[in-house]
Amino acid sequence: MRDLDSNLLRTFVTVAETGAVSATAQRLGRTQAAVSMQLRRLEEDLERRLFERSPRGLRLTEAGHLLLPYAHSILGAGADARRVLSASQVAGTVRLGMLEDIAVGSLPRALQRFCAAYPHINLEITVDSSAAMSSRLLDGALDIVIGDAHGIHAKPLVSWDQPLFWVGARGLVLEPDLGGRPLPLVTFSGTCLWQPQVEQKLRQAGLGWRVVCSSTSLPAVQSAIEAGLGIAVLLEGNIRPQSMRVLGPAEGLPSAPVVTFGLYVRPVPAAQATAVKALQRFLEEELNIASG
Repeated sequence: MRDLDSNLLRTFVTVAETGAVSATAQRLGRTQAAVSMQLRRLEEDLERRLFERSPRGLRLTEAGHLLLPYAHSILGAGADARRVLSASQVAGTVRLGMLEDIAVGSLPRALQRFCAAYPHINLEITVDSSAAMSSRLLDGALDIVIGDAHGIHAKPLVSWDQPLFWVGARGLVLEPDLGGRPLPLVTFSGTCLWQPQVEQKLRQAGLGWRVVCSSTSLPAVQSAIEAGLGIAVLLEGNIRPQSMRVLGPAEGLPSAPVVTFGLYVRPVPAAQATAVKALQRFLEEELNIASG
């Protein structure tokens, strides 16, 4: 059995995050032809289709959803090996803020690896809304923030787009025309910046909707989806493939919105700078972004 090529997996992960070959090529510094070739090589090696291709972009297949967490683990293990060998005696306290949508994905498990690689760095994590983190960043209460670029009043070190996906329970059936009935929506309440974009997409498609469940808690939204109460938009990393399925044009739905995230780093004292820089580089690697 052949080992999986980490270069191919990195391309696969980036396409899964961006939903487009062009955006992947720009992020990885490769040509679009090279990205497409690497995807074909990986699919041929695994003998599985990993993406559904359409004019709207690329969407993970069932096999792609199954592969994604393993790809993250393989790439993370290689980066960890290099990190441990170069960690030296980096020390200090770093205060990190991030959205709940990021905090319940794969990043917290990755941060456990960061703490193992840098045992002398004290990591303090805050999970909050982008608006709240924006204030704390400006007040100096947070050193690094990952949040919605439209909700944080600062210039990001780097920003990137991530597609949202329409998601429903595996057993949920939506007729393409819905028979004139409004869509049952599970929504994020409070200060969610994505909901207006969702509603705009539905209005443009001529679809009505009714909110069947609303919560500020991502796990509560996920549970409502799994129970079959309605559909919602989620980031790729928050889709539970065992109990959820991605919906789209076959169910009469428009394309889901694309959201923009930013990585923000405030100037810190020299004694803290090395630790902050270590976490910044770690996040860039895990999120597959580059600040240049």
